[in-house]
Amino acid sequence: MNTEQDKRLEDDTEALLPVAQEKRDLIVIELPEEHRRFYDKLRDKIEAFIKEKGMSSRIAQYVLLAPDLFVVLARLMLDKRVPIQSKAIAGAAVAYFIAPLDFIPEIVTGAFGLLDDVVLAVFALRKILVDVDAKVVKEHWSGADDLLQVITRVVKAADELVGQKILKKLEQTLFRKS
Repeated sequence: MNTEQDKRLEDDTEALLPVAQEKRDLIVIELPEEHRRFYDKLRDKIEAFIKEKGMSSRIAQYVLLAPDLFVVLARLMLDKRVPIQSKAIAGAAVAYFIAPLDFIPEIVTGAFGLLDDVVLAVFALRKILVDVDAKVVKEHWSGADDLLQVITRVVKAADELVGQKILKKLEQTLFRKS
């Protein structure tokens, strides 16, 4: 080969190599006051319900995820790095949290009604993680446990938490084919 061909081959090879991205600073996202108030109210209501009703610690651990899941989804909706489709999924999950009536209404069942919200939120996060870097999602997580472990734990327990019929409805809500 002559040197001109070698040069072109070298240039073509370099074009195929992945390019390292510049290091970016983390973007701090403040939760809007209305979401913060919702978080505080929800956390207070859940804790009061657990104390009052003597909810089992196994169920309580899932119900107490609700405020943290709400916050991570609300923050993802505001993050400029999150694609619009993922923001829409996060928005739908946040709306489900706020809606007074859902598959297991809190009005009727108290904090037990948050179990379907928790399962839907986790399914939403699984879908979001397909398109959004896990590091970005984890930046917004303020829960005590590792987010990916929380997702795995909830997915494994979903049938037991909400029942097969509601689980299918939740899955259809998020995973219906377009």
